[in-house]
Amino acid sequence: RRCLRCGQNGVRNQARAGRTVSYRTLPAFPLPADFPLPTCRYCHAEYPDAETLAALDKVLVLPYVRELQRRTRHAVGEVCAYISQRRLELRLGLSQGYLSRLCAGSGRPSAPLVALLMLLALDPPARLAELERISTEPIPVPDAWSE
Repeated sequence: RRCLRCGQNGVRNQARAGRTVSYRTLPAFPLPADFPLPTCRYCHAEYPDAETLAALDKVLVLPYVRELQRRTRHAVGEVCAYISQRRLELRLGLSQGYLSRLCAGSGRPSAPLVALLMLLALDPPARLAELERISTEPIPVPDAWSE
């Protein structure tokens, strides 16, 4: 096939190490070294088709869940140096023991929860104080809503 980027006739299925793809919420998720993608051998532009993307989804779904679990363990470890795990669960509206189950690898954390935990882990004292503040401060209601 002809490459749309460089115009050369060099698009072939290639598998190589060190490639990343944008997968779900992770913009640079590692691609298995043995997974072939239609790639231009001259400019290295990649052209995955629907069939390749379907096969890729099957290959990446489990590593993606493992990466979310790894990020959850890291974030919970960082945040729980400043607050108990139970208090964190209460603050986030999670059921008792949910973070323990996620950290043990026996659950599938949602991408939004992992993002929230990672944000909290960036600066736990400041983010926890902000979380406390926004949960206790009243939010002004526009006049149009009071009618």
